[in-house]
Amino acid sequence: MSVSLSSPEQLRADFATQSRRKLRMLGQVLMDEGLLTEQHLGEALMVQHREHTGERLGEILVRLGHVEREDILTALSGQLGIPVVEADNFDVEESARQRIPESVARHYHVMPLMMHADCLFLATTDPTDAELMKTLRFVAEAPIEPVLSTRGAIDRAISRYYGGVDELESIQTNAEEEISPGAVERIRRAAEDQPTVRFVDRLIDDAIRQRASDIHIRPRPRDAGIFLRVDGTLVEVRSISKGVLPAVVSRIKIMGNMDIAEHRLPQDGRYKLPFDGQTIDFRLSVIPTVHGESVVIRILDTRQSMVSIDQIGFTETDTGRFRDIVSHNQGILLVTGPTGSGKTTTLYAALHEIRNRNLNIITVEDPVEYQVENVLQIQIKPKIGYTFARALRHILRHDPDVIMLGEIRDPETALMAMESALTGHLVLSTLHTNGAASTILRLLEIGAESYLVNATLLGVLAQRLVRKNCPHCLVEEEISDDVRAIMGIGPEEAFYVGKGCKECNNRGFKGRMAAYELLQVSPEMRKLILPGALVQDIEAQARQDGMVPLTDHALALARQKLIPLAEAYRVRLD
Repeated sequence: MSVSLSSPEQLRADFATQSRRKLRMLGQVLMDEGLLTEQHLGEALMVQHREHTGERLGEILVRLGHVEREDILTALSGQLGIPVVEADNFDVEESARQRIPESVARHYHVMPLMMHADCLFLATTDPTDAELMKTLRFVAEAPIEPVLSTRGAIDRAISRYYGGVDELESIQTNAEEEISPGAVERIRRAAEDQPTVRFVDRLIDDAIRQRASDIHIRPRPRDAGIFLRVDGTLVEVRSISKGVLPAVVSRIKIMGNMDIAEHRLPQDGRYKLPFDGQTIDFRLSVIPTVHGESVVIRILDTRQSMVSIDQIGFTETDTGRFRDIVSHNQGILLVTGPTGSGKTTTLYAALHEIRNRNLNIITVEDPVEYQVENVLQIQIKPKIGYTFARALRHILRHDPDVIMLGEIRDPETALMAMESALTGHLVLSTLHTNGAASTILRLLEIGAESYLVNATLLGVLAQRLVRKNCPHCLVEEEISDDVRAIMGIGPEEAFYVGKGCKECNNRGFKGRMAAYELLQVSPEMRKLILPGALVQDIEAQARQDGMVPLTDHALALARQKLIPLAEAYRVRLD
């Protein structure tokens, strides 16, 4: 690929020296370069015609796995003589930005960069879209000179240059005073002002595009920090003044059907938003602090969390073992680990596998995080006595084949889950324990009879989420002698970590995966599930049966350069 440009001077120089070629259709360009077959192009065109979502051909080809994004940029840059730019690092000229409204830039995923020779230079992922170029020329009232950039870089540039904080600060005088009953209407008006609405909408849009799982708004003595949790790490992305915080919080309360007049007690809410043809759920939490109200928005994006068994990160052997466990028509599978270890994602992956078998699947959750087609999902309500155990008692009369319990919290729920498994149901659930072997002892400790555990338990998956290295910026990791000694590795062995680059927003990490250990209960294992069983004996038998301990699995991932050794050290089981 040609060198990416990052400044107006470089782009002007390139424009002066490059010979431009006539725009050609994207599919033809890719086929001419040998990057795409006619069959795959035909398939993508059929999808585009059938779905009518407005998705561009290049995005469909990438989604279908026929080409990589880099292939599209390489082909277009070489064939069309169009330069590649780093849109997110480009010094955008204000005169160019004003030519394209934010709504147009976000809708079409384009970024105006600069004006030159009366033309608007504009970053796009598909310069062959002639209709789009005509539309943008009409909007900008200037000829369009398209240049290439990635979708992620363009979206980051839009977030950077259309952030909206300055516009939001214009409403500060309406929201600076102390909240009181007499100020509620003024706060409501500020919350419904267009600057506030646009700011919150942009914040949510940017968070989704950056794959964030949560948005945090934290009040501080002089301002409020806005953080995104990406790949498990909180990153501050901007700050707002204390004067506009009440309006922003009130806007979020309105979205979640909460009481904007109540600022002394915590409140919870829910919100749904259509995004790129799908509906994304949000869980909202507002808590009063000494410096103002703090907000956390949990983003429940099924595109990120509804994965298949093949996408969890199992080895080929463990994929087969896990599929064997969930293929049973009765018994219990437990997924264990601390909060935030991906247990729910794994359970939904199992449901995704099972629901293709035309079974009656019922879930009992707190809360129902993701809505799944053809699955009956029940939300428990402890305040009115509708607990996991009570819900389970009733759904057994609803002729289920598969039952998913969000969590086994008490002896009553554990007993009912095992009795359900004993009477011909496949039960999936979670338990808060550290390792797979210790889960069996935990069941015995909370009062489950050993004969029930022996007769019903199919397997235990203990897992943690580890951050994946960005593959574009790997450097050798510095490791202390103490860590090497604890992890049992020699001084000569090298490990790698992401340094940070434009592909990972300078974080060094891109995505997460599971480090795990999978215990499948064998006949030999069942002989050990007795009163007074020792975790060491169960662990030893599990290893003989093929279980790779979680620490060893994490270390193997580090040796493959998928994660840094620091991540393996962090999730190790002693």
